[in-house]
Amino acid sequence: MKKNCFLAICLIIICIITGCKTLPIEKKSVVISKSLCDSIYPTKENNPEIQIYFPSFTIWDESKEMNRVVQGDGSVIILPDGKCMMVDAFDSEGKEDLVEFIRSLGITKIDYFFATHNHGDHIGGVPTLVKNFTIDHYYWNGVHFNSSCDKTVTEALESKQIETSVLKQGDSLVLCENPLCKIDVLWPNLSDEDIYNAYYNPGRTERLKNNTSLVFKLTYGEFTALFTGDIYKQGDKILTQTYGSELKSTVLKVPHHGEFYTSNSPVFVNAVSPEVAIIQDNQYLLLPISNLVISKIYRKVNATLLYRNTAGYILVTSDGTKYSVKEQSFTE
Repeated sequence: MKKNCFLAICLIIICIITGCKTLPIEKKSVVISKSLCDSIYPTKENNPEIQIYFPSFTIWDESKEMNRVVQGDGSVIILPDGKCMMVDAFDSEGKEDLVEFIRSLGITKIDYFFATHNHGDHIGGVPTLVKNFTIDHYYWNGVHFNSSCDKTVTEALESKQIETSVLKQGDSLVLCENPLCKIDVLWPNLSDEDIYNAYYNPGRTERLKNNTSLVFKLTYGEFTALFTGDIYKQGDKILTQTYGSELKSTVLKVPHHGEFYTSNSPVFVNAVSPEVAIIQDNQYLLLPISNLVISKIYRKVNATLLYRNTAGYILVTSDGTKYSVKEQSFTE
């Protein structure tokens, strides 16, 4: 109740100040092409590229009698050596669209799957992926939640005897060696008590569960991308204090779907200083105040903030020395 009152008051104040003008929810098509280090590393022709797809799918919402974006996060990454990596798999309501999208890219096997945390809007599509693709290795944070989704995913992985590994702060993983592409795990660093409480005593909010999110930095040459799951301000404060400017990344998968009240602290965003910030699942941006505040936070670091209200994808491509970004709508 207090949170709702606070948001309402903020909205009234902002409307008075801005004359009720808000930033547009829907972004126009964008094409970005930038060099990361031409002055130091001359661009080489035919460098193998990394491709990071941030898709969005829509579903008919009976209660609102309109199409809405499928909830959650999910990205598909084609590594420089052609292997496939995935980070999260949306809510189960988007499972069939996700499978169709992966197949449209010519992918038949998922070499690496990373589950940031066991909320349904991040792993809901995993059982369907298990049925339709070979998954060589499944990485996660090692924190079970007391939910039917958690149980279903665990059973699906066990049924196919998929190899799993728990990642924690300080771990590194080489995704491909020639050319070198790797990830460095920055979070979580949890005690046994934290893990116990996330299952048995999560409290009235999702703060504890979300703060178990796997956070890692992907590096390919001079190109970097930071994946953050649903990390909250308590978590991003620790990350900022621990890593400081080491958080700097070319691309940021914006924490917790762009929610500003519990996530995306200005100090954290300033430390990352992304050139491109991408929000998946625009649920929080439908409120004008949320749109206004989150846009302002990222505008202060000169980041291009991208998100979708319609079915399609945002694609980030890099050869390690330069990168490009484009948006594409799915054809009806």
